[in-house]
Amino acid sequence: MAAAALSLLATTSAHAAPAFHCEASPLRATIAGTQTVEPVVQGRNGDCATGEALPSVALPPLLNASALTARTVADPTAGQGFATGAIAGLQVLPTSAVLDQVLAPINQAIDALPLQPITLPNPLPGLPGLPTITGVTLDIKSAVRALLPTTFPALLSADVLQANASVGCAAGAPALAGSSTIAGVKLLGQDVGLDSVLTTALPLLNGQSISLADLDLSKVQVFDGLGLTPITGVALTPVIAAIKPLLAALPPIPLPPSELLSFTLTPNEQLADANSLTQRALHASISLLGRPILDAVLGEAKVAAAAGTCAPPAPAAPAAKPAAKGAVAGQSVADQLLACSDRKLILVDVLKQDGHVKLLGAANRSYVGKQVAIRLRATGKVVAHAKVRKDGSFQTTAPIPARAYFASHAKANSVRYRAEIGKELSLPLKLQRRLIVSSLTSKKGKVTIAGRVVRPLTTPVATIRLVRRVSCHKVVLVKRFKPRADGTFNVTVKAPAGQAAAVYRLATSVREKPSNPRSYPTFTLPRGVALDTR
Repeated sequence: MAAAALSLLATTSAHAAPAFHCEASPLRATIAGTQTVEPVVQGRNGDCATGEALPSVALPPLLNASALTARTVADPTAGQGFATGAIAGLQVLPTSAVLDQVLAPINQAIDALPLQPITLPNPLPGLPGLPTITGVTLDIKSAVRALLPTTFPALLSADVLQANASVGCAAGAPALAGSSTIAGVKLLGQDVGLDSVLTTALPLLNGQSISLADLDLSKVQVFDGLGLTPITGVALTPVIAAIKPLLAALPPIPLPPSELLSFTLTPNEQLADANSLTQRALHASISLLGRPILDAVLGEAKVAAAAGTCAPPAPAAPAAKPAAKGAVAGQSVADQLLACSDRKLILVDVLKQDGHVKLLGAANRSYVGKQVAIRLRATGKVVAHAKVRKDGSFQTTAPIPARAYFASHAKANSVRYRAEIGKELSLPLKLQRRLIVSSLTSKKGKVTIAGRVVRPLTTPVATIRLVRRVSCHKVVLVKRFKPRADGTFNVTVKAPAGQAAAVYRLATSVREKPSNPRSYPTFTLPRGVALDTR
């Protein structure tokens, strides 16, 4: 799925861990040995800070992806830093220039095909402008070339490539860890296992034999027996009828395989020393006849600790025990949703409901009683207002935009809403999503979530994963379940004990469109609920 424009959502937290460095990049590539591409990076400069970049980008023709994610988290309370670089729906597509080189042996063989003489068992009587025809000569180059495929599989594809890295301190030294998630890797459309480094060479097309009976005779040039005079017009019809049954008896045309493409895939690559660690989900190199096509790091996370960061502190005089700070257990829904953002104003969800657009949000308690303006990016106009409640939440509705805004992917991508209080702005949220939560309620120690996966669904229907956020960098799996055949779902789980609120998120996989069986991941936004434990 090619994306048309860059729509970058990025945040940088004021709560940084100055002694740590956290950096994430979903894709860094060198194309043809010259062009360098890195569409988004988070945290390359400065100290570790909480931030996320979720771009929709226009990549070079060789590359395609459904999602690129770069995320860093600084947790000063726990004294840790985290980085995640991920790419979903990766495709490395053969460009026309690459295809010309790969298919060169086949095209050269076709160009060298000689004229094919055919003797007619029953001579045709004289036709307009021609004497009696006892034989013909065929130029079959164009007809043979027409039998070659016009579409080709991706050179390399993957469903998910994600690298995670973390840094902290343990026993007076940096504690570094890294891991990778690798799913659905294919070379030329064929699944490959990646337990270790894979080096292989594969043809885009295998050698084949072309039966002359399969030729489209409308693409064959027919000449007289000497191969000098072309037979065209009304004279061509009886000649084609005469030679058609004879073609199957002629020997097939052998074609060589295409040039071999060389692949080197290094999964779960890790570079580390005492103070730093780089985790890479996949390092891929593709070349042809010794010439590089692509060298790419797909999913990269880096963490580091500055020298002396983890040295134990000098003994200090006993201090009075500080007053206990408010725990997560006492936080409201708005407090929990804001806790992992550096912004004082956020939109929580935007969805179509009951003939209008429903908008949910949260704001810092300092904005209680203030008016929130909701602006539609497609028009630049304020379309709704809300007032911040005592718990920091706000809710309102807006008219559904005109149908014209959903006529194409690019236009639908501009249907985003942003909350504003003076100069304080939320990130813009897109209205059209593939996984939607329509209601989230709690009663008698249970939490019930209802929603819908927007068609087309996968075959078989993909499982939905429900997770609950327990900190800014950690979630726990609550349940796996399947939606109904129409994509709707309703699930009830036990509420966490001892908390006033909880934040949940769901994830699944969907088809991009009915004609394409390939699936890609989709997620809800984090949604919170006040818990009723009575």
